[in-house]
Amino acid sequence: MIFAPLKQTGRHRIVVHIGIIFSLLIAFSDLHAETLKVATGEWVPYVSESYQHHGAIGHVIETIYQAEGIDVEFGYFPWARGYQMAKDGIWEAIMPYYCSPEREMHFYCSEPIVSGQLVYFHRTDYPFEWRTIDDLKGLNVGGTLGYYYGEAFEKAEREKQFKVQRIASDETNFMVLMKGRIQVFPQDKEVGYAMIRRLFSEEEQKFITHHPAPIHTKSLHLLFARNNEKSKRYLDMFNQGLKRLQDSGELKGYLDAMSSGVYVEGGAYGE
Repeated sequence: MIFAPLKQTGRHRIVVHIGIIFSLLIAFSDLHAETLKVATGEWVPYVSESYQHHGAIGHVIETIYQAEGIDVEFGYFPWARGYQMAKDGIWEAIMPYYCSPEREMHFYCSEPIVSGQLVYFHRTDYPFEWRTIDDLKGLNVGGTLGYYYGEAFEKAEREKQFKVQRIASDETNFMVLMKGRIQVFPQDKEVGYAMIRRLFSEEEQKFITHHPAPIHTKSLHLLFARNNEKSKRYLDMFNQGLKRLQDSGELKGYLDAMSSGVYVEGGAYGE
């Protein structure tokens, strides 16, 4: 009888300790449960599901948010679908995108991550020359759903100055271009040549080139839906983190690794 109260006290302490540990585990789990969902699409060499860290831009995003204790989930969709899903609040952000006046009506644009040069691709046996958008009059022009090609292009497309065949993927546009069903296709220069090397044989690659005069040189961004109450916080967090990466030189390292093909499947960066 003398030891009975001590045994009960001991059991009670064990139960209390277990309860405290369990509560701490739940609290710790909650602190690390936040996930930012980013919709994107295959756009080599900037982003790819098969690349380490999803490519350089994915690596930038992961690095910034993981430093804040936030996991990042990337979802790959056709561009128009991913854009709409973010606009509807199903996914919280999209990347990599140009910022246009129309997009800024629905999204917050981050600070620039990298600049891309948009050019017209065409077959080498088609003598394409252009200086202004008027030089495209009467042509069959390729386009990808959900893409923004600059205000001059968008205005001319709305006014039907030339025929734009918008389809779901860049890859299909290049295959249509190779068959001569369209005369020109606007695309980021780095992305275009990476895609051409992947889609066509070395002999076929000789039939496609680009016009040296760029349509525009614009920066690529991470976009957050304006109708999401978390977006401003995520935006501020990203911009601050991006500045840290720029100041430290780490951002340049990621982009240099992209140009060198380090992120390609089987490669590694920062492992």
